[in-house]
Amino acid sequence: DRVLKGFSDATSEAVADHLDEQGVSVHLNAAAESIAGGGAVEAVVTADGRVPVEMVLLGTGVRPRTDLAEAAGIELGPTGAIATDAYRETNVEGVYAAGDCAEAEHVVTGDPAYVPLALTANRHGRAIGRTIAGTPTEGGAVAGTAAVKAFDVEAARTGVLDHGKAREAGFDPVTETIDANSRAGYYPEGGTVRVTLTADRESGRVLGGSLVSEYGEGAVHRSHALVGAVTEGVTVGELSNYDLAYAPPFNTTWDPILTAAKVLGGQL
Repeated sequence: DRVLKGFSDATSEAVADHLDEQGVSVHLNAAAESIAGGGAVEAVVTADGRVPVEMVLLGTGVRPRTDLAEAAGIELGPTGAIATDAYRETNVEGVYAAGDCAEAEHVVTGDPAYVPLALTANRHGRAIGRTIAGTPTEGGAVAGTAAVKAFDVEAARTGVLDHGKAREAGFDPVTETIDANSRAGYYPEGGTVRVTLTADRESGRVLGGSLVSEYGEGAVHRSHALVGAVTEGVTVGELSNYDLAYAPPFNTTWDPILTAAKVLGGQL
């Protein structure tokens, strides 16, 4: 029903609008039923009709490859990926799992999560290497951090943004979205950063965030501050006091992250 479902609604809308500006036709809620053509592809057939095309890129998603593990008696977790402890060891002593076949703990919910991304695989693989070499090392939890570039916009997300998932984890989520300048208003160039921030109503804990901006205006790099906030379980009040860098070529006095935290704090 929208692009970038793992991001906030506001981020999805901004990216969809930009795709439209670039001449990209987005067909939402249109399941691809078949690919039509003789010697070459001619169209994608959906419930709404045929979409003429000259080439198809089919994205089918990612699933953990666990056949070998299951055959060896290694347990899978609730996500369908291989279950491990904090040191990435499976239920079979001396057998470890990391990367796109294994699950990990989510920093917000504490539940097993399947986030098949490169940094997770690298962190956990390195931790396993240290552990089996004699220095027990935890691989660390995941926040579901991701970033994407679409033509001239960039977007990033981290933590839990979906209110349903937040409630399942025992939180009462509240979300606010703000638009702020990426640089000092009197400084040449610059653009707009849209920040969506979600927090728990009772505790004020930051649960997740999503950002979008013009390419090069800092949505992705600003998301790193939110990753720290989500991982450490800080409140929006604490986040609003982060001592983030300011200089006119890079930022406004109040970074958009700080502004979002202040606005959401007021809402709470």
